[in-house]
Amino acid sequence: MSDSTSLDDIDTFDLRSFSFETLAFKTEVGEMPTFTFTLAVPDLLRLVKELGLVVRNNFSLDSDGYGNRPLDKKHVARIAAGLTERPDTPIQMITLAIPGELNGAPTHKWTRARARTSGPVELGQFRMYQDVTAHIQNGQHTLAALESVMDGDAVEAKEVLVRSSVPIQVLVQSDRNEVNRIFVIAGQTKPISPALIAALDQSSYANRLGVQVGRSARIFTDDSERLVYLSSSASQGALYSTAHVRGFSAAIYIGFKDRTPDAREANFRKVLEERCDGGGSLDKELDVVVNEIVEVLDYAYGRVPGWRELQRGELTPKEFRATYLHGAPAGLYVIGGVLGAARFCGVPLPKVVDALATLEWQRAAHELDKDGKAVHPVFDGTLVRFEEVQRDDGTSEWAPTTTGGARTNYEAATERLLGLLSHMDSSFAGLTSPSTLRHLGLRAAARRGRPRKNPTGPA
Repeated sequence: MSDSTSLDDIDTFDLRSFSFETLAFKTEVGEMPTFTFTLAVPDLLRLVKELGLVVRNNFSLDSDGYGNRPLDKKHVARIAAGLTERPDTPIQMITLAIPGELNGAPTHKWTRARARTSGPVELGQFRMYQDVTAHIQNGQHTLAALESVMDGDAVEAKEVLVRSSVPIQVLVQSDRNEVNRIFVIAGQTKPISPALIAALDQSSYANRLGVQVGRSARIFTDDSERLVYLSSSASQGALYSTAHVRGFSAAIYIGFKDRTPDAREANFRKVLEERCDGGGSLDKELDVVVNEIVEVLDYAYGRVPGWRELQRGELTPKEFRATYLHGAPAGLYVIGGVLGAARFCGVPLPKVVDALATLEWQRAAHELDKDGKAVHPVFDGTLVRFEEVQRDDGTSEWAPTTTGGARTNYEAATERLLGLLSHMDSSFAGLTSPSTLRHLGLRAAARRGRPRKNPTGPA
């Protein structure tokens, strides 16, 4: 698309062909150039629909290119309804991203005008060369809503929108991870699923931990559909999301000290720094940690009930999730917490995995207590409970129901399981020590300073 804007005293001579040019303002965010301008709604939609110069793609771990979270049709419909009802509503800025170079050649050309501007802002001509496409970094739902309204039959709204313009910002950034980081921080007009945040924001060591373990452990590499990252819930052929793998992996090193993203990142980074002992690379140490987790997870994959059957092909992921307690994130976190206690105590992790493999993990497994009530042998009241259900013939049966994925439930389940293991083998005694429970975050840290005063005064 060629803008008809003429710029006095600007040398626009260039032998390369271009697909788009416009008058724009240039600024820099750090070292990243940005170009800001406005486009009429019809011109913007022409760039998208006819010329294909503005594009979106679902984020993929298998691609090095830019990627978006899935388009939420309900969210698009809400925006479109709002624009139809009040088309005079200002349209939010659409942020696009282009690389600095494509196949070794610049993707754009900037020609500064002689006109004076205030501060670090420049006025000039922004030109995007042929075969360069701009990726939607933020505003995909707004853009889809504009398309919906302009393709619809709301005549009055279309009459207003055809005379309206959209602010556009183009970021020149070749690093996909940096574009994703900017989106995660600034683009949360619609909440992003924790799983997709874990995959997108690779500036976080904890997020990288979850993604790298998920990309390396056999339980996921045996079938690429088992790890999900575009949503936080597992369905069909999926087992866990990147957020679930992050929680499991982090628990092995920091326990459950991850009540906020900042706390999780600070505590895990501290682990890496301590392992480096003031020297070495945190990135390299992260790789070592990932390998340690993958090694024990691969071992558990072949031994822990449920996972073992998955490896043998005797269960589908859907059957596994329905049958076993660690088919839900809470059960996975319990295993991570137990392995974290063992690592802290110096107990060999494979030995703990072998002990876990002897326990009952099926959701429906139960025994009757002295009052005739069904109870789970290991996780009753923490991960599962039983309710008596009346059949049509007047008889009854005990049906399992999960207690939910609340932190209080899986933390309680972890502590109970640690107590059970400590009685199975004398070498497991340290799993329930006060220092171990404090390390996991299951006990408050010891108080420092002077002892509390006796509120009743001296005897």
